[in-house]
Amino acid sequence: MGRVNEQNRRKYNNPRRNNREKYDLPKCPVCEKYIRDVYSAVSYSVTQTPAHFNCILNELKDANELKPNEKICYLGSGSFGIVQFRGPESPIRIFIRKRIQYEEKDNNPEWREKLPLKTSL
Repeated sequence: MGRVNEQNRRKYNNPRRNNREKYDLPKCPVCEKYIRDVYSAVSYSVTQTPAHFNCILNELKDANELKPNEKICYLGSGSFGIVQFRGPESPIRIFIRKRIQYEEKDNNPEWREKLPLKTSL
């Protein structure tokens, strides 16, 4: 049991883990928690600062009334949509009932321009 406690002590007392401000992680303006994956962040409409994708999604869910067969989905280029899922008898299975342009199309936020390009092998 001593070994497990020692590992937990090292893990949770790690200065890198506890001092996130040192690494300039932005805070989400909605939930006030640090954003660890800035690449998936969305520009918050009020402050134009990065916010968690899920926080924005939850705000849109609260602001729009959804029917039982509807969900809010990310459509791309800063826009979300209220999407209706129809039954198999319908020729159109998915229908975008409403498009919500959340981020400005042509305006790239300053915080996003500072991000280094993410590459994969």
